[in-house]
Amino acid sequence: MRAIRAVVVLALAAIAAFAAHRLGETEVAVTGGRQPMVAREAFDPERLAEVVLERDGVTYRFVRRDGGWWQAAPIEHALDGWSVRQFAARVMKAESVRSVDLAGDASAALGAAGLAPPQGRIELVEESVGSGPPRRVVIELGRRSLAGRAYARVLEPASLRPRYEVVDGTLHELALERDPRDFRRRDLFVDLGEIDRVELSAGESTTAIARAGRVYRIDGPIRTRADRQQCEELFDAIRRARSEGFIVDNPAELAVYGLEPPAAALSVRSGARELRLRVGDPVSIGAQDRFGLVEGTKSVVRIPAAVLAGIAPRADRLIDTVATGVRSPDVGAIEVTQGDARLVIRRETDRWTATVSEPGAPESTGTADAAAVNRLLAALTETRASSVRIAPFPTDRSLATVTLRGFAGEALDTVRIAAGATGGASVGYEFENGDGVLRTHGSIDLPLSPRDLGVIVVPAAR
Repeated sequence: MRAIRAVVVLALAAIAAFAAHRLGETEVAVTGGRQPMVAREAFDPERLAEVVLERDGVTYRFVRRDGGWWQAAPIEHALDGWSVRQFAARVMKAESVRSVDLAGDASAALGAAGLAPPQGRIELVEESVGSGPPRRVVIELGRRSLAGRAYARVLEPASLRPRYEVVDGTLHELALERDPRDFRRRDLFVDLGEIDRVELSAGESTTAIARAGRVYRIDGPIRTRADRQQCEELFDAIRRARSEGFIVDNPAELAVYGLEPPAAALSVRSGARELRLRVGDPVSIGAQDRFGLVEGTKSVVRIPAAVLAGIAPRADRLIDTVATGVRSPDVGAIEVTQGDARLVIRRETDRWTATVSEPGAPESTGTADAAAVNRLLAALTETRASSVRIAPFPTDRSLATVTLRGFAGEALDTVRIAAGATGGASVGYEFENGDGVLRTHGSIDLPLSPRDLGVIVVPAAR
């Protein structure tokens, strides 16, 4: 036990001797007691306009601009405003454990504390009020010491006498050890408003989706109606898309990351603003995450595979699976053609009238069963297909052509109907309305013939 005590005493004596050697011959006066390092009234964090952090030979400058926070140096990048404000609040909450007043030649004492030169520097700047200069807080950070302590020096607001502070190491950890990139926003598309158009290009293929109000349309690789719910989910995923982190700033060669040329590119247009994300190679062998770069920025980021899957549009998943975009109440007449036979059904005030034209028989008129006609309209204007595929219409399996007309007789849309085929057998139906998309139904109630539609012919008057 005595031997252990002797070792402890010798260790303390060595530490004291080392501190005395580092402090040299400078006379110091130490004042104890925990107190704020910067007076609370000296700065208002709510009026914070700029933060400057110097460390490792690099100056990081954060500025408030247009209601948001941006890194202005060494590169331009959007920042997380909450993180910046929290940093400033932590600076203002930092407390001094002891104050060391310097007398005579202070250079030796400052050098021993790691403050000549300092390990880092923090500057907080208030927004200007009136014509006077803005208030500032400037703190130099020294070396770390024992028991979690560290040294710091407040340059502004200026003290009446030269001194430095002994503080706990929290502020040093935050300012000198935290990656400055942690302040940045990871949104791939920062402050994106309402999206008007999205294009995904990969090789020779381009998928394009456009929005007009609440109506969505696919413009590539085909032109067809888009499913609104699926497109809204896609656009929301794009607005929420975030990177996993930052790989490198100011890359010397984008080709190293597969970004020049990119493996794929996602362009997003919102009003007059257009953003383009380059997607590069996998981040490592066997990995699904990929390198990415938003054009106009200078940071290569890591894009998680799950994020990429959510923002990469696939046309076949976005296509409106309903046979036609015409609304049932807007239909004034239905024209069904099967081979040389033609059936025209017209909406009247309280019924549907029918005109039947068949080869070798005189044209006849009558009425159609309203419930059967409504089932046909529901199949065309409401029922969703079980699957869709981009393919030409199979004319060899054609069953009928249905033209929907308005109340003035104008054509609203035409749907071609073919027998579905699976393994050589006919199963269900396939619809196509001139857009090169086959919408497949395995089973559906689809009355087409005069008999199925309950047409009752009225004998001609003699």
